[in-house]
Amino acid sequence: MEETYGLTRTEMEIMEYLWKKGATAPFRELAAYFNEVKEKNWKKQTLNTYLINMQRAGFIGVDKSGTRNAYYALFSREELVHRWTKKMVKQAFGGSVADLLVAFTGGKKLSPEDAEQIKKLI
Repeated sequence: MEETYGLTRTEMEIMEYLWKKGATAPFRELAAYFNEVKEKNWKKQTLNTYLINMQRAGFIGVDKSGTRNAYYALFSREELVHRWTKKMVKQAFGGSVADLLVAFTGGKKLSPEDAEQIKKLI
């Protein structure tokens, strides 16, 4: 199963919709979008399973204050990339950004421009 920043392709599509919307999206609206626009042909239970799993994983929240559940992203795309990157560096490189840079460059020296940009960040 292909993943993007720790999300399946379908979960990422749900996040993209919520980010674009910029507000809560009722279940009915999500179902209509994915069935009519994306032609998923999902049953209610299929979408509900994705939403529950994404809630449990901490990607989306649910507003239960109205008569229907409305869903929203708990963080922006940029925050998702940041969280995923930190997790990947921790898992793959023991949290060492230096080891990440060595792996990224193949052990070769950085260009003077790249080195200068990194110095500015430090």
